[in-house]
Amino acid sequence: MGANFAFFLPIMMASFGFAFLFAWAWGARGAEWWSCGFFSVAAGFAVPAAYALLPSDRWGIPANIVFASGFLFFSQALLARWRTDWLLSLRIAVWGISILLSITGNLLDHGPLELMASDFGCFLLIAIPLIAGRRHLARWSDRTLFAAVSLVAMDNLFRGVTIQLTRGNGDFFASEYAFLMQALASLFGLFMALSALSALILDLLAQYRHDAHVDPLSGLLNRRGFEDAMASASPDGSVVVCDIDHFKTVNDRLGHAVGDQVIAMLAQMIREEAPPRSVAARFGGEEFVLFLPAMDAARAAAIGNIVRERFATEAAADLGIDHDLTASLGLSTVQISDRSIHDAIARADLALYDAKAQGRNRLCVRRALAAPTSLVARRA
Repeated sequence: MGANFAFFLPIMMASFGFAFLFAWAWGARGAEWWSCGFFSVAAGFAVPAAYALLPSDRWGIPANIVFASGFLFFSQALLARWRTDWLLSLRIAVWGISILLSITGNLLDHGPLELMASDFGCFLLIAIPLIAGRRHLARWSDRTLFAAVSLVAMDNLFRGVTIQLTRGNGDFFASEYAFLMQALASLFGLFMALSALSALILDLLAQYRHDAHVDPLSGLLNRRGFEDAMASASPDGSVVVCDIDHFKTVNDRLGHAVGDQVIAMLAQMIREEAPPRSVAARFGGEEFVLFLPAMDAARAAAIGNIVRERFATEAAADLGIDHDLTASLGLSTVQISDRSIHDAIARADLALYDAKAQGRNRLCVRRALAAPTSLVARRA
């Protein structure tokens, strides 16, 4: 084992341990397991330094324990991403058996048993998540991580299979086995660490983008998310603006918690009735906007009225409240002369005011330069 490896590997692994610790502090899911894993293997690779200070064949025992623990943490990190806690009992059993056999080999001075128990245990611990990961390779970050973990798994399997050829009979730290272990760990471990860290960073960025564009209460887009979605949407279609009637009364009488449930209920109905490629958003308070691409006023009104009727007949009963719940809607189609979608939204807003003025719980339409039209009168 070269002095450079003995110095470099613990520092590299510990550095990644700190990197994943910081990622965990920023909210990266599974980063804590990666951090524990790299700190554990860093401790394992630091054993040669401890051996130099206090030579003893028993240093193999703590080394095997922390290596097995590190790979158990790696498997937990991978499955936090691909299939949470899958086969946890089996993995803990593999971890325990691997440690028990490696300790037995060390105490009996049976080097091949000790090393094979450690290598095959680490192989199984990190190979099990690969089975679950095969169905989660849609993103390039997951494919890269899968490839890196596969190399680490094959490295451990290869060392375990070739132990009789590489171990030798002399000093362990001068053997081909020790050299291969550290050389390949430097290469494949670095690849796995960078792949995992990149995947977590991309997940964080996606989560930040989601949080910046999605309203947490309704699950629909917020105003910013709507703007971004419309930047790539077809400009042709209809806009429906929806507002809950007498919503302040709901909050005042039943409380804001119930008011939040009412908003979430209407958002769910909009989401369920909106056709594919629609863009639904909560603009604030109790106001919702639904863009229906390539849809004329008649078809858009039909969808709007389905939402309105469902809300009027189902919402109060589903929420278990003794209070009438209705919504008013305004509709307008996008015109060639519109400078942006906001021109159509402005007309739909005017149509919404018309619906409020005409008694609420109805849908009104405003076409460009046209008088307001109520397509559906309020039901008794």
